[in-house]
Amino acid sequence: MRCLLIDDDVPTVEVLRDIVRWNDYGISQVVAAYNILEAKTCFDDGAPDLIICDIEMPRGSGIEMIQWVREQGYDCAFIFFTCHESFEFASTALTYNADSYLIKPLDERKLEEALLRSVEALKRRRTLGEYSKHGLTWLRNKDLVEKSFWSDVLTSTLSTRPDLIQEEILRRDLPFSANQKFTLVLISVAASEIDEHWNASVFYYALSNLGSEVMFDRPNPDRVIPYKQNNQIYHAIIIDGGTDAQKLKANGERLVRLCRQYLKCVATCYISEEKNISELAQCKAELEQTNMSNLIFRGIVHFQNDRFQYDTTETYALDTQLYTMLFAQKDKLQIVNRLKNTLERLAAQNKLDAVTLHLVREDFLQVVYAFLAQNNIQAHRLFSDDVAERLLQRSDHSVFDFMKWAHLITEKTIETLKETLQSEGVVERAKRFIHENYHWDMSRDDVAASVFLTPDYLSKTFKNETGMSIIEYLNAHRIEMAKRMLVERPVSIGAVATETGFDNLSYFSTVFKKLTGETPNAYRAKHKPDH
Repeated sequence: MRCLLIDDDVPTVEVLRDIVRWNDYGISQVVAAYNILEAKTCFDDGAPDLIICDIEMPRGSGIEMIQWVREQGYDCAFIFFTCHESFEFASTALTYNADSYLIKPLDERKLEEALLRSVEALKRRRTLGEYSKHGLTWLRNKDLVEKSFWSDVLTSTLSTRPDLIQEEILRRDLPFSANQKFTLVLISVAASEIDEHWNASVFYYALSNLGSEVMFDRPNPDRVIPYKQNNQIYHAIIIDGGTDAQKLKANGERLVRLCRQYLKCVATCYISEEKNISELAQCKAELEQTNMSNLIFRGIVHFQNDRFQYDTTETYALDTQLYTMLFAQKDKLQIVNRLKNTLERLAAQNKLDAVTLHLVREDFLQVVYAFLAQNNIQAHRLFSDDVAERLLQRSDHSVFDFMKWAHLITEKTIETLKETLQSEGVVERAKRFIHENYHWDMSRDDVAASVFLTPDYLSKTFKNETGMSIIEYLNAHRIEMAKRMLVERPVSIGAVATETGFDNLSYFSTVFKKLTGETPNAYRAKHKPDH
């Protein structure tokens, strides 16, 4: 298909070219025009399938453009955008069968939704046009006609006015009326959990057939609408009103079980209340929102009014000290396994809602960023690639997605640190050992052993490079840590001495005064926050 962009603002046209993944909508060619006259000449090479057009331009308006297109008999999908909301503009645009009316600045998500609706509606119009020409084909493909109707209903392509819905039903010669009620059954499968050996189109086909057979006891593809949104593969199934709720639940449970058995995936089933056709699109959106908030009650059947019972009486906080220690030990397996066990325990206790998963993610990121900063590694460069960004965006969708993201972050963090350590000189590695272990009893021999050198050789090298002996450097670092503790923590001087590696309070005070010119008590009094 071919798309024509019309706007007198060149940057807007360039942005549209760049931000839209045109191939996803079946569009292989995008051409641009900067006024109406120029746009009309583009039709010399054939009419475009889709036109995206500004309304207000100095050399002819978008309304004039769509009027000309319709007068020429061209069947193009049409999306308008403008800087100003105007009922007059919008109503005129709809009169000429415009598909969407967007307000600048363009919202990328709304633009993508408008593109999808417009392209799908164009395909259906053209299909229906073929049916109109060939009555026999219409009859033989009645299921496709009905499928397109339900797709239009669920994507809000059709009006929600009952009289207009009834007109559309009559136009398509469908065997029901606008005042009938229906139940929406929504099947959800996380795309990230689907076996990698599945071809996407084959999986859609298999799940559609399975859903049709289970819910209708026969193939009925015109009532099964598959689509993908927010990393979720959905199948919306339209059931006639009056169907027994317990039968629907039993069929849903059977479908979930068969998905696990044959498709090797975890499917979750949501069953709506009975709704008018005009209410089904909103109902679908509500069930999708319910699914996005469902982290642990998956693989089962839920009715629309069910509420997930989470125990959130206490806010959960990750043990950041533990994970800081595990990162310092470079123990990737322990980090990932402890995270997994923590989430599984919270899920088993019904404490893992979307908010809690988000808090765990933020606590874990805090540990990672602090650890990287301590080791002079820039996090934004480490995690700015497409894979890391995509996994981060999906990490709050499910425990599975969270663990994929956490595994990547842990792997990158520790492997980058190892590479950094390998590139460091011997003195830098000795300093790092001191920084990581200063609170323990430590000698010159311990430091030398950490870098696999003799004490005498390391001492000489260390002194030449830093101007200090190993023990002088160790004491200086300990005093720096002690100064921070004296200001930030309300603990005794003895506790500060012990936690910074001094086993003798008198010696600690002597070294402290020698390096700072003040006693520990005087330093605290001088630098405490309320001073």
